[in-house]
Amino acid sequence: MPPDEPTATYRTDDYTHDAPDGTDLAIRVFRPTTAEPPLPVLLQRTPYGRPETPAGLGVAVRAIDAGYAVAYEDTRGRGDSGGAFEPWIHEATDGAATVEWLSDRPWSTGRVGMYGGSSPGQVQVFAALERPDGLAAIAPMFAPSDLHRADFFQDGVMNAQATLTWSFDAIAADTVDRLHDAGRLDDDTAAAAHEAIEDATDDLLATATTRPLIDLPASVFADVALPADVTPTTLVPHWEAWLSRPTYDEFWRSFDPEPDYDRIDVPGLHVTGWYELCQSGTLATYRGLRDRSSAPQHLIVGPWTHGNTSSEVGELDFGPGASAAAYGVWETHLAFFETYVRGRPRPPFDDGRLVETFRTEIDGGRWERHGDWPPEDAERDRWFLRSSGAAATNGGRLTRDRPPKFESPDRWVHDPSDPVPTRGGPLCCGDVDAGPYDRRGIERRDDVCTYTTPPLAAPVTLAGPVQVDLTLRTDAPDTDVVATLVHLSDDGAYGLTSGVRRVRYRRGRDREVPVPDGPIRVAVDMWDTHHRVPAGDRLRLDVASSDAPRFDPHPGTVRPWEATDDELRSAEQTLFHEPDRESVLMVTRREAGYRSR
Repeated sequence: MPPDEPTATYRTDDYTHDAPDGTDLAIRVFRPTTAEPPLPVLLQRTPYGRPETPAGLGVAVRAIDAGYAVAYEDTRGRGDSGGAFEPWIHEATDGAATVEWLSDRPWSTGRVGMYGGSSPGQVQVFAALERPDGLAAIAPMFAPSDLHRADFFQDGVMNAQATLTWSFDAIAADTVDRLHDAGRLDDDTAAAAHEAIEDATDDLLATATTRPLIDLPASVFADVALPADVTPTTLVPHWEAWLSRPTYDEFWRSFDPEPDYDRIDVPGLHVTGWYELCQSGTLATYRGLRDRSSAPQHLIVGPWTHGNTSSEVGELDFGPGASAAAYGVWETHLAFFETYVRGRPRPPFDDGRLVETFRTEIDGGRWERHGDWPPEDAERDRWFLRSSGAAATNGGRLTRDRPPKFESPDRWVHDPSDPVPTRGGPLCCGDVDAGPYDRRGIERRDDVCTYTTPPLAAPVTLAGPVQVDLTLRTDAPDTDVVATLVHLSDDGAYGLTSGVRRVRYRRGRDREVPVPDGPIRVAVDMWDTHHRVPAGDRLRLDVASSDAPRFDPHPGTVRPWEATDDELRSAEQTLFHEPDRESVLMVTRREAGYRSR
């Protein structure tokens, strides 16, 4: 476990400095008094408040002991920094200005590394796009990338559990406190606003099905007597801007770093987890910089969630070596900064690219080193979805054989008032826990179709992206498709990875395509996994049209976030299994030539 306190003595200094537009940004610096300046500097920019001390902060504690200055800055409109909070709009220029300010301090060597997880991870990427003088390395952990693609939103759908908890628990609650401190909210009003936030996040399913969803702040704060100059929109300033733009457009592009990865020229250490909300974003950043940056990029993926880096995740225990502490993730961070910020190469960064992932199993797992991700020897493999031919939805098969002509389709009804409940997965920050959970109860529902392989004759190791291509017909003007890959054993049916797509965005998030009255092809990106299925166990694919509150349940209308309760309608879904209308699961595996028995 990381030490609670630095062993070195240190001093704490608070500063403010100007953003490019003159906004005051508040920064706190911890400097070891046992090391002679100039010092290398590590920076974390955070919307969650600067720490009073470095106690318990694994990277900071180790860095101070190693002779680094460690700085924490409140991002614009948060904590003690000035300006208005507009998520990610100013992070590139503000972050670059902070790096240059730190590199110019008389006690600084002029070389700065950035680190942090979640939002403090993503802001590093924005700062690096500006190529500030002094920035030597970044270490984004559990970090989003394109927020419209795979983090707060995903292929046209809102990641409701993450978006709701972040928007209300984090942003609205802090805004209430800032307005209270400024005298714009009295004690009773501030207390009532906090109570309304707590009510909204205590039952995320009810909140995610509040309609119209675009008016959710007004619903949450309906009983709070806000003064005339403070509106619900004031408390959640980004909500209307986000929900009024379901399509990827110039607004979303303005803070999407992915098209500009070739501007980043610093080494990166990218850390995520298989059951982590930002897995897809972190892997996108690693892959994008690996391909388009001249600087070395490194990757670590554990069996972790956004808030849990222990060895016990969901209902499974992956063994004592699976935890971040056992892996030595903070020591690895320090070795990374020693190599690239201080210029003292340390293992494992003194010997090529570090790509290390944890291969999960139902009863354990192990760390594996690769040359890249996916591994160079990984191959794509296909399984065809086959109907059971029965009325029940839970008897379908996954086979290597193409379906015959006229094989019957499967059918289910999506009822937005009774969505399929979320059962684990790559979640964050809500009342449903992340990780692998037994899905057998979910799979018994008549609005979940299951497709299962025969028992495997040899072990299978999945190692890379998973996707399903479905041929679907719906009688609604729009609907969703949710797919989950499952490891089925005698002990349970544990979800490995999953994905969703809103059907109107089946040809890309940047354009809506009307849904015809006929079969359509819908591809669902199910993210990555690294998991071993032993001989005798089976793979299973679950297909449904909802997963709530992880995703907002589709109301069956053309404008789902504007729909009212009176406009809800069920969707009758048909999934085809016949030549030219195949539905196919595609996995990435390492073994060649395995077969089912």
